Amino acid sequence: MNKFARGHSGFTLIELAVVILIITVISSITLPRIGNRLYASDLKQSVRRLKAMVAVARASAASDGVPRRIVCDIPNSRFTVEREVVEDEPADTDNEAADLTVEYEPDTSVLTRTLTLPSNVKIQDVVTGIGEVEKEGIAYLRIDPNGMILGNRIHLKKEDRDYTLVINPLTGRIKIEDGYSIEVYRKTE
Repeated sequence: MNKFARGHSGFTLIELAVVILIITVISSITLPRIGNRLYASDLKQSVRRLKAMVAVARASAASDGVPRRIVCDIPNSRFTVEREVVEDEPADTDNEAADLTVEYEPDTSVLTRTLTLPSNVKIQDVVTGIGEVEKEGIAYLRIDPNGMILGNRIHLKKEDRDYTLVINPLTGRIKIEDGYSIEVYRKTE
C-alpha cells in the first residue's frame, strides 16, 4: 500500500481557507505600498523629463546664442520649448531707426518635445522671471543665451499634496520640495 494512501490525500476546506486568509493579509499589506510607489513614480518621472527638457533648452540656447523659453501651459499641465526669433522692420523714413520685433516659434529640435503631466498632477502656478506668480493661462521661463534661467519655481498639485519644483537659475538643476514654498528675496542694506 502506498504511504500517501493511508493519510491525507488532499487539503481540507479549513486548510484552504487558512492559506487564502494568509495570502489576503499579505496582499493587503504589500500591494498598497507597491501601488503608492508606482503611483508616486509618475511625478518623479515627469520631473526627470522636465529636467531633461530644461537641460536641452539651456544647451541649445548656449550653443547657438539664441534665447529659449519654457512655455508652461497651466490649464493643460503641459510644457514646451520655444526659440526666440528677431525680425527687423524697416524704418518708415530715413530719420527713424528700424524696429526689432521679438517673437517666438516652437523649437523644432529633435530632443525637445511637449511634456504633458500625468492626469493626477496639475500645475498650480509658476513664478516667472520678474517674480510674478502666474496662476492661469500661459507662463514663461526665459533662458538667456548664456543658459541663465529667469523664473525659478513651479508649483504642482498631486491629489491633496503640494510640491514645489525649484530651478537653479545658474545650473538649471531642478529640486523637488514637499509643500508649497516661495522664496522671499530681501534686499539687505
